[in-house]
Amino acid sequence: MFSDKVIKKRIINLFILILAIIPFNQKIAQGCKDYKVISRDSLDMEHRLFEGEDCLEIMIITDYGTLLQDKGDNPSYHDAIVRYKNKDSTWVDVVAEVRVRGNFRKQSANCDFPPLRLRFGKKARQNTIFQDVKNLKIVTHCQTNLPEYNQYVLQEYLIYKLYNILTDYSYNVNLLRVTYLDENDSTYVLEKCAFFLEDDEDFEERLDGNLLDLETVDPDYVDPDYYLLVAFFEYLIVNTDWSLPIMHNVNLLSLDYFNPPIPVPFDFDWSGLINIPYEVPTVNGLKTRVPERIYKGPCVKNRDLKSTVRFFQSKRQEIFDLYYNFPYLEYNYKAETFKNIEIFYEILENRDIFEAVFMDQCIH
Repeated sequence: MFSDKVIKKRIINLFILILAIIPFNQKIAQGCKDYKVISRDSLDMEHRLFEGEDCLEIMIITDYGTLLQDKGDNPSYHDAIVRYKNKDSTWVDVVAEVRVRGNFRKQSANCDFPPLRLRFGKKARQNTIFQDVKNLKIVTHCQTNLPEYNQYVLQEYLIYKLYNILTDYSYNVNLLRVTYLDENDSTYVLEKCAFFLEDDEDFEERLDGNLLDLETVDPDYVDPDYYLLVAFFEYLIVNTDWSLPIMHNVNLLSLDYFNPPIPVPFDFDWSGLINIPYEVPTVNGLKTRVPERIYKGPCVKNRDLKSTVRFFQSKRQEIFDLYYNFPYLEYNYKAETFKNIEIFYEILENRDIFEAVFMDQCIH
């Protein structure tokens, strides 16, 4: 005989499956395949990264033959030029350094093009669009020859923007169209979607706080409201690739000594809202991972749950508008995303399913 908990979980999964196959009829704008870049006449030193919603066009010039082979535990920085168009339509070259970063996506078996990190010297970035940043993370396309990976990048970018809607205690992102040029090989030219992800040091400076260097944490010692917010958000985006107790894909931001730190999520490429067909090892070999919508949040009082529900309901239109008004995501990806978000809100509004998910399956 199955336990009550197992039966409830199967009922929840069945409910979600039924919602997923219901045709979604909301009108969706056709996502354009071309990229709208920031006006080249506006790209002067007055422009600031992470301001505005347009796509920034840049070039990164380096020795990719050497860079992409340097994927060890401690990859080195390599000389690079980051190029952008100035107000007078001339190209501006900024001396920089670039290295490979990441964990899962750095492995060649998972991605042929890894995430990157840029580093600028103080003098090099003065009077440029990079003058307010010291380092920049770049979230890249992962697979070069599969065009759908451009769409996956756009979807992860949008998840960061979604969390920006929920709280200011979130990482800033800036959409990019990047041309990768090899300084030693004129035939190596890649034009791909990417986005800048705010570096930890700049994140701390912007919010006047400190990220705690911890490997584990007792969830009872973090801000309970933000812990609940993160848990609902991760449930919304169908992501289980996070854990507060072991500090996996979550940072803790301390604003002062008198208040508990605030959890800040990041790294959403395993989210079901994106559904990248990553392969994971099993006892029978590699298998394509299927994301599950599982609540991994704390058990809290009913009034706190209701308060969080009201908050998410108040952001519902803004979340849908984020995707509806985003011109670069293709129709089928946008429609599937709308459906997944709608399922989340259907669950919030269904009393029995809501209690089974957020009260019966919570982490005690």
